[in-house]
Formats: sequence, structure tokens, C-alpha cells
Amino acid sequence: MPAVSLQLRSLKLRLLLPYAALIVVLTGVIGGLTYLAGARTVTNLSDNMLKEMAARMRQNIQHHVSGSAAVLEAAFPSGMAAPQDMRTDWLALCNRLWAATTLHPRTNSYVYYGNIAGQGVGLKRQPDGTAELRIRAQGDQHRRYYSLSSIDSTQHYLRTERAMFDPRNRPWFQLASQVDHHTWTSVYIDFGIKDLVLTRARRVLNTHGDFEGVVATDVSLSALNDVVDELARSVKGLAFVVESSGELVAISGMKNVRFTDAGRIERLTTQTGGNALANSIYQQIQSYFNEPVPQTGNTDYLFNVRSLQLKNQNDEPVHVAFVRVTDHAGLDWMAAVAVPRATILADVSRLVELVVVVGVLCLLIALVIGMRLFGRIADDVRSLSNAVKRVGQGDIASSFETNRSDEVGELARNFSHMRQELFTDRVTGVSNRSALQHVLNSLITPPSPSATVTPFALLFLDLNLFKALNDQWGHDNGDRALAEVAQRLRHHVRTDDHVARLGGDEFVVVLRGVDNMEVAETTSAKLVDLISAPLTTLQGIPDGVVVHLGASIGIALYPHDAKDAQSLLKRADQQMYAKKALRPSAHQR
Repeated sequence: MPAVSLQLRSLKLRLLLPYAALIVVLTGVIGGLTYLAGARTVTNLSDNMLKEMAARMRQNIQHHVSGSAAVLEAAFPSGMAAPQDMRTDWLALCNRLWAATTLHPRTNSYVYYGNIAGQGVGLKRQPDGTAELRIRAQGDQHRRYYSLSSIDSTQHYLRTERAMFDPRNRPWFQLASQVDHHTWTSVYIDFGIKDLVLTRARRVLNTHGDFEGVVATDVSLSALNDVVDELARSVKGLAFVVESSGELVAISGMKNVRFTDAGRIERLTTQTGGNALANSIYQQIQSYFNEPVPQTGNTDYLFNVRSLQLKNQNDEPVHVAFVRVTDHAGLDWMAAVAVPRATILADVSRLVELVVVVGVLCLLIALVIGMRLFGRIADDVRSLSNAVKRVGQGDIASSFETNRSDEVGELARNFSHMRQELFTDRVTGVSNRSALQHVLNSLITPPSPSATVTPFALLFLDLNLFKALNDQWGHDNGDRALAEVAQRLRHHVRTDDHVARLGGDEFVVVLRGVDNMEVAETTSAKLVDLISAPLTTLQGIPDGVVVHLGASIGIALYPHDAKDAQSLLKRADQQMYAKKALRPSAHQR
């Protein structure tokens, strides 16, 4: 009997060995597949998120410099003929320069004009709201400086410039005199503010259609460097903007200029900036400057955004997304954002490891239970990956909800927080410029060629008296006012309409299904009344003092007025400025 028992036990062991081997093989196969699926999810998620951030950088850059076109238009509207002697149109010219510097005072505080006779005038807005007027009344005179406290105040003489300033010898004048469109100068160091500046210029004709002079405005790049720095901090990575020569326009974590040992100020390049990763990325993307300049009218949010992977000095994988930034005036930069793989997706990497370990343990205990458990986790990872992919393709409403309390749940919550950060304006809580672009693209692009186009109205809203509120009651109250206006707009429109803040004191409201100008005008009038009501959330306002804002709203209808997002926004923006110009105090913002 003992011998029989031993034989039976041996037989059972031989019968169990194939099943044990099968379990081991299946464990290895499923673990390997899980690892590959997780690695693919890591790559897709990081690429989509970084491409989104690179696209946001491009939008911020374009928004930062595009306002200069409107500044030039306000100073010298298209089609307006310039006199041979600027003194014959002196008062109107000064008024236009004053109005032009109110449009974007943070980036375009200096607007000026020079003509072929050597005359020149420039108006520089100061932080306190006053202005400095710089006049060269005749071609052989030195410039004289005057101060202005308001648009219609008396000019007070300050000083006469020692060096001879002739506008005809300046790069902005010579460049614009040779082309019939807007043009940018090279980026240069303004030694007065000790920072980088870019000048936009356009030629002006006389009554005979001949070249008479050039109107120009300076764009400070200091604020752009701050935007890039903030973006990099939000993802714990590196962000920078570079020219084809390798000279830096903006870079996170440092200034874009430096002082030498001799006390001179100079621009930084990717080589001299001391950031090895930035230089390595530039070497990889430099060749893309040789490609044809992309068309700037493309409405695809992620158009021309590319990605790559490389390793940093510590031999760690780094994900990089970059995009070329161009415009019709000749701007040609490259914006890049880079984040270490371990930093951006630490939770996903831990999730993949957890899935492999859990899968092995479950298969060793019971193959069926292990397969079911793995299947549930894999489904959640796959659903989350699909949600990330949909967000990357423009579906900003896409989300992934789960009640899990493990790493899957943590990653889902991180994804929701990331989506909130990418598409929500921090000050007001409504959608930001990126979210608006996605909404407009989804409305304009039908789901199928046979689908019916859904019309909508786009309302471009600009607050009146906001600058006065900021100056008198402080920037914190300015933020409270913006948040209160945003909530009024969101609570007034329908649930399927959309409210977004473009930046500053500009908002956009999208009214779905509205194809009638009369209906849009009625809604616009109601919104103006709504915004004009006294503000209730400000703090530190004395008793009895009522603070309120106003608004000017421009309207564009899709598809009647335009068939792409950029043209719709431009049309509504133009309508808004036309209405603002009719207001007696349109220059006060």
C-alpha cells in the first residue's frame, strides 16, 4: 500500500506539472503584455500632454505679439494718408498715439512715427498712466521730451536729447520702407529697460500713394519670459523659445539676458545659457527651421506640434514637444517644453509595476481570478488612456470617473486635475483660450461630411473702466471683478452655451444654434446691462461708494461672417473695437 500511495502521489504530481507550467507561461505572457500596454499608455499620455503645452506656448506667444498689429492700426488706420509735414495733423496724431498705447499697455507702451523728412514723434506710456511725448519737429533738430498727464492735458517740457536721433536711420524705418506689409525687426536689447525688445513696423503712404513714413511699436519680451517660466514650473520641467540662430527669446528658470564681468549686457544662446538640456534640444530641432514656413491660418490646435525623446546629463529619458511659431510679419521662432519621464508620469509607471505584480500573484493563486482582476484594471487603464487621447484630439469634455482608491484612482484624479489646469482660467474659473479653441474647432468641424453645420454666434466682450478699477482699488479687486463678471456671464447664458476668458479683460461667449443677428444683439444688450450692474465682491470699498464696469461687445455669426475660428474671432474683435470707438470714454479701460 505504501508503494501504491507513492505511485498515486507521483502520478498526481506528473498530472499537475503541465498545469503549473501553463500557469507560469501564461503569467509571463500576460505580464509582458501588461508591461507593453502600460509602456504604450505612458508614451501616449506624455506625448499628448506635452504637445498640448507646446500648443499653449504657441498661443501665448502669438497673443503676446499679435496685439501690436491693432496698436499700429489705431495709430495709423489702414488707408489713412500721412501729410508731408506731420505738424499739420499734430493734434489728431497725438490723440491716436495716446489711444494706441491704451490697447495693450503692458506689452505695447511705446508707439512712434517717423517720415522721410526726418520728422518724428513717439508717445511712451508710464506705469502711473501718464505719458512722455518725444518730438522731432524738423529734420535737423534734436528730439525734445514733454510730459502729459492725460490725452488732452498741457504738454510740459522736460529736456532736449543730446544725441541726434534721425528716424530714417533706424532699422525699423529702413525695414518697413522696403515692404508693403507689417514687418518685425530682429530681437534686440533695450539698454533703457535692460531687457529684450521686438519692434513691429508698417509703412504709411501719402495722398499720392507714395511712401511717406513708418509707424512702429515696441513689444517687450519680459512678460513672455514670465509666461514661459510659469508654464515650466507647473510641469516641473524646462520651457524655452529660441531663434534659428540659437539665441534665446525666453527660457524658464533664468533671464534671457546676462551681464558680463565687464558690466556689459548681452543676449543668451542655448550654448551660453548654461542649460545643457536646452542646448541638446536645440541641436535636435534646429533643422526644422529649414522647412517651409507653415500656413498660419490652420485652425487645428495641435497643427505642426512635434515630439521627440532624448536623455539628459543623468542618462534619464526626457519627453520633448516643440512647435514652430510664425506669423505674416516674418516672426520665426521655435517653442519647446521638456519634462523628465519619471517626473511627468511617476503615477503611471507605478501603476504598470503594480499591475504586473498583482497579475503574477493572482495567476499563481488562481488563473481565472487573476485574469478577471487583470481584466478590470486593464479596462480602467485603457479607458483612461482613451480619455487622454480624446483630450489630445480636442474633446475637452472627455473625462474618466472612478471610485477606485488605488493608483488607478489616483492617476484618474491627477488626469482630471491636469485637464482642469489646461482648460480653465485660474482667475475666473471659466474656460481659457485653449478650451475656447477646442470648442470652436469642434463646432466648425462636422463629425462627418454629411453632417449638418450647426450655426452659432460668437460674442467678443471687452470690459470698460477696468483699468480705472485696477488703478484705484488694486489688482486683487481687479481679479475679483473679473471673477464676478465671469460668473454673471456663465449664470446668464444657457447650459449648452460657452463662456471663456481670452486674457486681460477680454471674454468670449459662444451662443450655440444662434444664426440671427437680431437675437445675438438682444443677448449682447442683456449682457451689457448685466455687467454694468454694481459689483458686490470687491473688498475695502468705502461705504456708499458704488463700483461698476461696462462692456463693449462685437458679434460674428458662423457660418455667415466667417468659416474658421481665427477669422470669427478677428471679425468679432473688429466689431467690438468699432463699438468701443463710439463711446465718449473709449480710451479708458
